[in-house]
Amino acid sequence: MESDAQIELRQTLSGEVRAWLGRRNVSQAGLARELGLNPSAVSRRLRGDVDFTLWELAQIADWLEISLADLLGPDILTAREADGAQLVGVGAQKKARPVRSDQSGLRGCAPRDLNPEPID
Repeated sequence: MESDAQIELRQTLSGEVRAWLGRRNVSQAGLARELGLNPSAVSRRLRGDVDFTLWELAQIADWLEISLADLLGPDILTAREADGAQLVGVGAQKKARPVRSDQSGLRGCAPRDLNPEPID
């Protein structure tokens, strides 16, 4: 079952996306084409019924020519600073597996010298 914080986060985020669509005078249909989704899927996201993925949010920000921070809006970006805020911590309840100093907790990862350097 979803927490109130999860629902509030989704609705706040969908409101920010709707506001930016209005500021840029672009339609839901245009957003659907950009994301490769059908219009009803976009509508569900914009109503706050379904979560946007991080990839979708990055695509939207790029399409609107704004930063992801601008798209998220001040309420979400400052939620961690507010007393008792739970918005940013949603989904972060699982603890990460500890990694020992000898890195033996990193099973399945390639040794450092086998990873190629990033290409620009």
